[in-house]
Amino acid sequence: MTFDSLTFVVFLALVYAGHWAVRSWTARKAFLLATSYVFYATWNPFFVVLIVATTGFDWFAARWMDRTREPSRRKLILSASIAINLSALGFFKYAQFFSDSAIDLLQVFGIHFKPLSLGILLPVGISFYTFESLSYVIDVYRRKIAISKSLLDYSLYVTFFPHLVAGPILRYGDFAPQCDVAKSWQSTSAGKGLALLVYGLALKVCLADLVFAPVANEVFAHTAEAGFADSWLGASAFSLQVYCDFAGYSLCAIGVAMLFGFRFPMNFESPFGSVGIADLWTRWHMSLASWMRDYVFTPLGGYRKGRARGHLNLMITFFAVGLWHGAAWTFVAWGALHGLFLIAERLFRQHIWDFGKARSGAARAAIAVVTFGLFTIAVVFFRASSIGRAAAMIAAMFAPWKVSSLVAFNAAVVAVVAGVVMIAAQIRYGDLRGWDWLDRWSFTPRTASLALALATVVFSPGFNPAFIYFQF
Repeated sequence: MTFDSLTFVVFLALVYAGHWAVRSWTARKAFLLATSYVFYATWNPFFVVLIVATTGFDWFAARWMDRTREPSRRKLILSASIAINLSALGFFKYAQFFSDSAIDLLQVFGIHFKPLSLGILLPVGISFYTFESLSYVIDVYRRKIAISKSLLDYSLYVTFFPHLVAGPILRYGDFAPQCDVAKSWQSTSAGKGLALLVYGLALKVCLADLVFAPVANEVFAHTAEAGFADSWLGASAFSLQVYCDFAGYSLCAIGVAMLFGFRFPMNFESPFGSVGIADLWTRWHMSLASWMRDYVFTPLGGYRKGRARGHLNLMITFFAVGLWHGAAWTFVAWGALHGLFLIAERLFRQHIWDFGKARSGAARAAIAVVTFGLFTIAVVFFRASSIGRAAAMIAAMFAPWKVSSLVAFNAAVVAVVAGVVMIAAQIRYGDLRGWDWLDRWSFTPRTASLALALATVVFSPGFNPAFIYFQF
């Protein structure tokens, strides 16, 4: 059941009506939790047992840890919770990857085994809800937040269906206060929530699936034959596709949560208007970036222990970012390349030119275009099926003499125009940070844009693949 399906529209209407028909606030939360389990069970009912088990364990572990005063015992409980969460994530997401990598490594030494298929199904959203559970127990251990006294509230935090499958990654300290006070229908900003849902669906259905995906698919299906122009066109199209796909999902999640009176943080804020890769990572998948900063990079020491150690910590963090995205060496390479970009950018700004202080609009726009170019080079590893295919395509991106004609002219023109408009808009209005941007629009542009977005959703051809981040 995905946000862009008719099944979800019916599901949402029934849940919305049922939720506000219940008078008791506790009963409403219980109703939302039950329907969230139903939502998750539509993918695989067995995995509901997994999420219930890990949720219950972390809730009891945090309470036990909070009552314990002996530091060594508290650390032991924390270690047990982290180990169980990461073991579940590692088994379901990385067991096949590690098995294949071990077989490939043995072949280097002349030891040959047949490929082993473990037949493991990946629970949808496990990377997201695992990180939410980890942040909770770690924050309780650090005494940054109070423990959850309500298993119902904590379970709803982990399982609430708008963010369950692909985020944003929530923090319990932000979600818990929203569970404490009963909400009224009048306080939910339902109109804004529906608007964000429609905008998100339009980004996914129209731009991601109909404009950018066909171009990216055509080029990445023929990486060996791709020339200079086609390579840049296909990689840029995929950059824009993954943005529209994931930012679209995030807007849908934020909008749906609003219908029930809950507020989620923004996950994207004009990332293609960024001045540098470091700036981009404060705007792109923000809930993951801040999670990695708070629970990986900072605990490793950040840059507090010297420049060399800081560079190493940054590479470790982005190695983890890449591996979080997928169990393949292409994702690891994508993360590592972003780490190298960040280190190079840091050195450049320290010793050559701190371009972040540029005030000229033209200069900042030029830097934003270069930033998009670097992001696009890296995203080739994110999309390519192998390291070799990614390397071949990147080589073509630096070979202006290589010519090909993989993409139909009409599709290329539409993608280029849409991409230029989107990037230009993000550069021009990139300073509009925060998720309340819709309030700044006057009535006429808001109504016109909403009508256009709704029309693209309603009259779309109906072939819409799953959101890209469902596989993570």
